[in-house]
Amino acid sequence: MEEKPDYQSETERKIFEAARSEFFRKGLEGARMQEIADKARINKSMLHYYYKSKDVLFQKVYQLSIIKVIPQLIELLNEDYSLEPKIRRFVLRYIEIIQDNPEIPLFIVHELNKNPNRLKKFIAGQVGKKIQPFLEQLEQARKEGKAADMPADQLFVNMVSVTVFPFIGRPIFQMILEYDDREYEKFIEERRMLLPEYVVQTILKK
Repeated sequence: MEEKPDYQSETERKIFEAARSEFFRKGLEGARMQEIADKARINKSMLHYYYKSKDVLFQKVYQLSIIKVIPQLIELLNEDYSLEPKIRRFVLRYIEIIQDNPEIPLFIVHELNKNPNRLKKFIAGQVGKKIQPFLEQLEQARKEGKAADMPADQLFVNMVSVTVFPFIGRPIFQMILEYDDREYEKFIEERRMLLPEYVVQTILKK
């Protein structure tokens, strides 16, 4: 279930929802403060009272959109489960989170291009060494012959990449596959059902 961010006021909630919608549809460059104000049903002066610029508003939406997401995923990797159910839970939950928060890939790609140091700082604070226990669990399974004979960091990146890229590369895949939005949503739902088993089969030996 999608976790809703906390707001200081109803007006701030309306601004956040309107801005998230506009940034998702048009990106940072295409979105307009007047359109966000109109969608939030406030005047532009009120919007600027809360957020002095579009960049400031984008950063706020970015933070509220992902700041509660990454810790959820890291917690899944650190749960007291064996590798197979842990991998399945991680892949499934990641897809569900992006289905609930489709703007997240846009924000991450934007930050990678425009403010890589800010994203690095955020990741360092939220992730840091927190994935190390999972990497050690993967490495132990490899040594015991229970996982593919690849370094743990390679296995981890493979797991994340095959889960993430269909969202980040959505415009490209829609053109290649000639899918409209409805067809691509159906494709993602099908992938949600199939991918956990595929990732388990590629990482673990049975």
